[in-house]
Amino acid sequence: MSQKQIINWYREIKQALPQLGHWQALNVALYSLGIVAARHSAPSRVSEKLSCMGKPMTVQRRLERFLDNGRIEVGGCCEAWARWLLKHWQGQRVVLLVDETKLGQHLSVMVVGVAYQGCCIPLAWWCYPPKQWPLGQVELIRTLLERVARALPPGTVPLVQADRGIGCSPALVRVIEALGWHFLFRVQKSTRLKTAQGKSYPLGTLVKPGESWSGRGQVFKKAGWLTLSIHLIWEQGYRDLWCLITNDPTLCGQAYAQRFWQEVSFRDLKSDGWQWQASHIFTPDHAERLLLVMTLAYALTLMAGSLALAQPDTFPVAKRSQSRPPFSLFRLGLRLIDSLPLNTALHRARLALARPPLLHFSSSQSVGP
Repeated sequence: MSQKQIINWYREIKQALPQLGHWQALNVALYSLGIVAARHSAPSRVSEKLSCMGKPMTVQRRLERFLDNGRIEVGGCCEAWARWLLKHWQGQRVVLLVDETKLGQHLSVMVVGVAYQGCCIPLAWWCYPPKQWPLGQVELIRTLLERVARALPPGTVPLVQADRGIGCSPALVRVIEALGWHFLFRVQKSTRLKTAQGKSYPLGTLVKPGESWSGRGQVFKKAGWLTLSIHLIWEQGYRDLWCLITNDPTLCGQAYAQRFWQEVSFRDLKSDGWQWQASHIFTPDHAERLLLVMTLAYALTLMAGSLALAQPDTFPVAKRSQSRPPFSLFRLGLRLIDSLPLNTALHRARLALARPPLLHFSSSQSVGP
């Protein structure tokens, strides 16, 4: 890796995160490119790939000082990053995915990301000790969503998706509606549906394996019964069903398949890619800064994958043997980076990140319930 390559990436980061000072942005560029090269996020491992910047121990201490730098306000960086990235979604449907991930018993992280080609690019996040939400779960999610709201292109109305651990909350439903957005949440099978005739049934009793049902009704009795659209989907061969609620009557329940893209991205950040779980960085504020550089490294790799997918004749790593790519977008990006000189691959990916080709898989190509 050359210093020229780092400087070019530094210039892109200064555009995306203008509030960072010169040295802060340079360290973000250095760390994020090092993660791509090392396939690891621990400073000790990343520093071994940055010999152009000095001895490994010297570079490692530099990266550790970056993680310890309390002057880097991650909330503001998230908002700036979301604004820079989402401008490329102008005129398109933005699907925001919300979920919590954990690093063993050490750390929990709430993440709001944007669905992108079978993956999810983090936009805003908050790290904290397990089960110790600093603001209460709903208030924490509201804070993250408001950061993203300030970054959205004008006129954009996102769709927010969440699993039943988060979505089974009338308080969160009201937060989304207060923002003027749409939601598609999975809820528990025990959630009761009140029909127009005044009868009440648990959602899980209304369909059998291989069946589906959609309609209008009221849910959340303790919240005063909220009138919403309901989708019940039990695909043949699955042991469980989707019980879905939404305030968008035009939305089909199959759109919920995109929610699983966030699980894919968590694996990419951990065991399939950046080895986040092995970083041993569990102090919440340090972890938030680490996730910032991992996110930039992840976005850069996904855009390399997008480039390979859009130009399979130029980049044969994406050639299809069937109707879909043989690898995930993330793996395609890594394969492109491995197949070309690192400087060339990352230069092409950097250009793609500035003008990402927004291709989208259909929900039928996503994992099931």
